Amino acid sequence: MRKKSIIFFSVLVIVFLIVAGVHAETGKKLVIGQVFWGLHDSYQQAHQVAAKAYCESLGIEYIPMDGQMKPEVQAAAMEDLVARQVDGIICQAYDQAAMEVSIDAAQKAGIPVVSFVNVSSGQVKYPTMLIDEKQGAIAMGELAAKKIMEYFPGKKIKVATISDPSIEWAHVQRTKAFIEGIQKVAPDAEWVFNGGKSNREVAYSTAEDILQSFPDVNIMFGYDAENVLGSLAAFEAAGRGNARDKVPVSEIFVGVDGSVPELVKIANPKSAMKLTLALQPQSNARKCIDMLLKIINKEMDMYATDKNEAVVSFIVNGWDMSKEDIEKFVKDQWAIKVDLAKEIGQ
Repeated sequence: MRKKSIIFFSVLVIVFLIVAGVHAETGKKLVIGQVFWGLHDSYQQAHQVAAKAYCESLGIEYIPMDGQMKPEVQAAAMEDLVARQVDGIICQAYDQAAMEVSIDAAQKAGIPVVSFVNVSSGQVKYPTMLIDEKQGAIAMGELAAKKIMEYFPGKKIKVATISDPSIEWAHVQRTKAFIEGIQKVAPDAEWVFNGGKSNREVAYSTAEDILQSFPDVNIMFGYDAENVLGSLAAFEAAGRGNARDKVPVSEIFVGVDGSVPELVKIANPKSAMKLTLALQPQSNARKCIDMLLKIINKEMDMYATDKNEAVVSFIVNGWDMSKEDIEKFVKDQWAIKVDLAKEIGQ
């Protein structure tokens, strides 16, 4: 009986230490580092805010690092965190091969790493917290095609995408999946253009070129907030990108991320932007941290590749969702209180 009591008490102590943000073996306060893809991006900023708040609630010290969409910057950030001897690292690779060199170095130093989005594909093994975007992107493509066919019967669908193929996971799960959805509904749809980078200014200039070369394009897709907002701004400057009571005048804009600027556009009945595949930064941030804590507390192996999990992205639909519905999503996932009517000027 005494032995069972001792075991029970020991388990309670370990649970208490985990909840208090203390390493169960060393008794020291846990320190977690995170290397972001690029903190210029609105989603990445929201993820950082959510991760910081969650770590603070657990009593964990949190160190965010801006990867700036540069492999060399991400590598330097990983080296910095390893030198600080943090208890664990979360990272999202801009260049996966380069990041895996850094992950390997961290693991050899005894520091577990959880990847956000990028899945281990070579000799370096690590667990991943995924975003399930493909099915949502396909569904958005289907809906966009149906709406064009409804609003412009008999008109051929011509779609242009602002997407960087070198970011393979995003280009495949978002852009190509969106095109797949369109072609399910309209097999003769034309994918007339793809190009750009995750940069609003580049998206703007790319969209200007699209307007010149493909003026009859009627679906515009940006694979993240920077791309869809930059391209929409270019169309608006040219007198396009508009709607009348949610009905597009000449084209539909579709994005990915679910940032507040996107949602303001979607909720505006005068904007042609009506769909986005909204990421869920609070859910993603918490899931990444929870997975890392499992490794730190010996509940999961740092080299496990069969324990990957995924958070499903959410379609924000400006035709069917009310402003109140959208505001609730923003508050729950982005921790932002927004008055859409005020933002729109209604």
